[in-house]
Amino acid sequence: MAPAGVPSSTGGLPPAVGPALTGISFFGYKGSWRRTIISAMAFLIAFCTAMTMLLIWSEVTDQRRLAFDANMTRDYVLDSVSMDNPQLVAYIRQVHLKPTTHQDPLNATQTSEEKYVTTLSQGKREGVYAEYISRIGAISSTAWLESNLSWRGVLILTEPKNFFEAQKSTRNSRSRVLHACLSTDTDTKEIKYHQESEVQVTKLGDGPNSLVSSDEGFPTTRLKCFPLYSVLLAYNATILDYLSLDSPDAPDGQVLDTIPWDIIRISILSIRWSPHHSEAETKNFIDKMTGRRYKLVHKTDTGKWIFLYNTLLKN
Repeated sequence: MAPAGVPSSTGGLPPAVGPALTGISFFGYKGSWRRTIISAMAFLIAFCTAMTMLLIWSEVTDQRRLAFDANMTRDYVLDSVSMDNPQLVAYIRQVHLKPTTHQDPLNATQTSEEKYVTTLSQGKREGVYAEYISRIGAISSTAWLESNLSWRGVLILTEPKNFFEAQKSTRNSRSRVLHACLSTDTDTKEIKYHQESEVQVTKLGDGPNSLVSSDEGFPTTRLKCFPLYSVLLAYNATILDYLSLDSPDAPDGQVLDTIPWDIIRISILSIRWSPHHSEAETKNFIDKMTGRRYKLVHKTDTGKWIFLYNTLLKN
């Protein structure tokens, strides 16, 4: 074999000794680098797109949350809708007045108030009532009248649990239950409501709207507040044998102020009147009821005042 660099006997150069850089390996390296760059760019684009979408979603979510919070803390008032508006009355009747389903037995233990009402009404059968309860732990004063004297009426409850329990009970098939509060003026409202807290609706000009308690631990929902007159029209009852208002403090007196007394006739009326009212407030309320031809005839041991309609009283 000839030494390197010396022509062989055949006249050709011998093969090179050592590694040699070929064209194929150079272009393969260049293609691999290009694929790496493309993959990195694709990842970067996908990452930026995902982050942009995440930021947009977060912004939209924040806006929705702020809108929801604003809605939950704002009162809405239909101040241009009259209490006897046919569409409002039909809405209450068709959407909110619920019949009972007769799934659970009705607790019909006679209360002292029902006993007194029975005496005043002379044991009347098939009477008509309206009862409003917004006080936590209050016991209905119409269940015994329904079970034993076949009374019927509309039961207005603010607490969802109490509403669902009443709806499943074996009350009169002609009775209706309503999850709502009663408005303190002639307007229909929608207010924020913390479940399991007492509702104390005030007129818009009187300050914060709705709650005795604002404990943030309670679930917050929306609650409709209808004028009592609208509810009675929806139930087709403008003549009542008995109206019971069991709500804390002054709002009950305000509820009574919304009633068109020249149209509505109520024989017996009971109302929770707080002992925290001043003597002047109490006297003013009794004088107002006297002007409506009602006489205070009884005070129950549970803090309810019972009035009886008397045609002989001056109005």
